This record gives sequence, structure tokens and C-alpha cells, in this order.
Amino acid sequence: MLALTDRLALTSLQLQGYRSRRIETSVGGMHVLDAAGAGRLPPVVLLHGFTSAAVHYTPMLRTLRARVRRLILPDLPAHGFSDTPEGGLRSGTLRCGLIEALDAVIDEPAIVFGNSMGGVAAVHYALARPTKVRGLFLCSPTGAPMTREALARFVASFRMDSHDDALDFVDRLLVRPSLLRQVLAWGVRKKFSHPEMRGLLESITPEDLLHSDQLRALAMPVLLMWGRGERILPSESLEFFRRNLPRHARVVEPPNFGHSPYLETPQVMANAILSFAAELDHHQERYREAA
Repeated sequence: MLALTDRLALTSLQLQGYRSRRIETSVGGMHVLDAAGAGRLPPVVLLHGFTSAAVHYTPMLRTLRARVRRLILPDLPAHGFSDTPEGGLRSGTLRCGLIEALDAVIDEPAIVFGNSMGGVAAVHYALARPTKVRGLFLCSPTGAPMTREALARFVASFRMDSHDDALDFVDRLLVRPSLLRQVLAWGVRKKFSHPEMRGLLESITPEDLLHSDQLRALAMPVLLMWGRGERILPSESLEFFRRNLPRHARVVEPPNFGHSPYLETPQVMANAILSFAAELDHHQERYREAA
């Protein structure tokens, strides 16, 4: 399922000093990109969404790397350059692989950023390993509760039986019209039709989704970013997060952001992550001075 552009992006990042690591986990080998940064801000972990890959964050990386101590970008199981688990991909194997891989590479509390499916993965990691998460940045995360009927409709929205279906999805994904609309639709349809991706979507049940008490248990700083141009996830999902995130969490709704703003405005997205990291770093310094 790897595109030539993904392989070229990986080679380019390796030439820039990114280490391409293979972490053995109980669900197969996990690929992780890892690089030292040139800044003093906390390490940043970037978690990608459904059918995406770590290399798709490339347009943000130069800006981030200049300001943080370290960048960590895992490919989720069956995504990017990671292995497909034996028996197929399920939400449980995805969580298990990510936790084991990040445990192997995170050596100090990090800012964990997750977009879409990467957002709910970030929540699960923060719940499992709270001492490893300095702050949690969620960008249009999936995982909000749905009834069985609503979940079936949501999963069906990712079924693309025609090129027109894929074009409709791309139009909902992006806030601004793209000159690459036709190419993007072709790529999206190919990825979403892959048996492993279909299997993951069709295996999700309401029991796999988040519960309110899980969000309330997040003790670390949390920033939720939900663009006003969001057209992939239902508005009820935002209300679930707004209602159940802990009181110390902050919710922002940028006017020109859609579901995956790193695709359209990577520098703005990178600067938002850096601002969050700088805010947390400043509070930590003030705490140390007071102590």
C-alpha cells in the first residue's frame, strides 16, 4: 500500500538525519522515525490518522525540529512502513503496538500530538502511560461514542465505490479546493479500499469507542483543536469532547481548519504545536523557580 512518494519522502528524511527504526512488538514490527532537534522545547510525538503515515507530516518537520529537543514519528500497525499484524488489524492490536513502540523510544515526557485516528490513539497512550506524556494535543480526534446505527453510517462514509465518492470525500476533507483534487481522490480510494483498512473499519464496535470517564481521567495538559471547517466527523463528536474533557483542557476552533490541517496549512499547524509546547515549558520553568 506504500506509494512511491512515501518511499521518496522517507529517503529524504533519512538524508536529513532522521533515524528509521524498527521496533519489535507483540503485533509485529513497528517503524518509527526519530530525530534529534535543535531546540530546547520538549520532545514531540506525531501520530497520524487512518490510512496515513508518519512521512505525511514532512511539511511540518523543519519548523518543529528547529525548536524541540526530539521528534518521534511512528507508523501505526499496517500503516506506512510498519508490519500488518497476523490475523489482521483491529483497534486492540493498533493500541497495543503503539504503546509498546512508544515505550521503547520515549525516554522523557513528551508532547503527544494526534490527528483523527491518531488523536484517539494519543488518548489511549496518555491513559496507559501518563508519566510519559507532558501534554496532549488532539486535532479532530475520532473515538467519540456512537450508537450502532450511527457508527454504521460513519463507517459507510469511508466506502468509496466510485471515483465520485472519493472526490466527495476529498472535498469534505479539505477546506480549500485543491488543484490535486483528482489525484488525491484516486489515492484516497485506493487506500480506503485496501482489505486491511476495510477490516479495521468494519471491526469497530461501539464498545471500542471512548467513554466519558476516560477523558475525565486525563491529568496532563490537554489542547483540543477542532476546525470550523471539519466535515469528516459529526458535530456531536466535538460536543462529546467538549463536555467530558477535564476542566483544565482547552478547546480551540480555528475558522480555516478542516479535518487534517497539516495537509493545507502545515506551518500554521507546526506553530500551534510549538506554542503549546512553549506554554508547557514556561509553566514548568516557573514551577522549578518557585521550588
